[in-house]
Amino acid sequence: MKVAVTVSRRTNPRLLIASVVLRAVLASAATAALALGCFSAVPARAQQSAQAGAVSLDGDWLNVDPNTRGIVEIVITGRKVHPFGACHPAACDQGVIKAKSFASSVDSSDIRRLVAKENTGFSQVEITLSLEADGSLRADRFTHFTDESGRADYSAVDYFKRGRRPYAP
Repeated sequence: MKVAVTVSRRTNPRLLIASVVLRAVLASAATAALALGCFSAVPARAQQSAQAGAVSLDGDWLNVDPNTRGIVEIVITGRKVHPFGACHPAACDQGVIKAKSFASSVDSSDIRRLVAKENTGFSQVEITLSLEADGSLRADRFTHFTDESGRADYSAVDYFKRGRRPYAP
C-alpha cells in the first residue's frame, strides 16, 4: 500500500512519521475488518441473535402456577404451538396451531414473538408468546366467544418455565 507523503520545511519530522504510521495502522485495521466481515450487511452479532431468537422459544414449557385453570403446558417447535389445557384428571390436548413470528424490527430476522390464532368452534383464541428477561415464557391469551352464550370475552396472562410435565396415563 502506498501512502503519499509530502514534506514541508515547517513540518516536524516526528509528526510526519507519526502521521504515516497512523495511516498505515488504520489502513491495516480497515483491511482486516473487511477480511473478517465486520462490515458485512448483517453483522455476526445480529446473525447470532437471530439464530438464538429462533430457537429460544422452542421447547416444552410448564405453567409456573400449578393451580392454573388455563394452559398447563405449551410445546413450541419452530412456528408451531401445541398448548395443553387444565382438564381433569389429565391435561387436554388442544392441538397444534400454526403461529406467525415477529422480529424486533423491520430489518431484523430475530424471532421475538409468536402469535397463534385458533377457532375452536365456539370461540376465537389468540395467544401471543414472548420471552421475558428472566428466561420465562409469557403467554397473553385473548378469548372471544362466538357461540352467543353470553359469556364475556376475556384475556389472561400466564408465565411458563422450561420443563415437561410427568407422563400421566
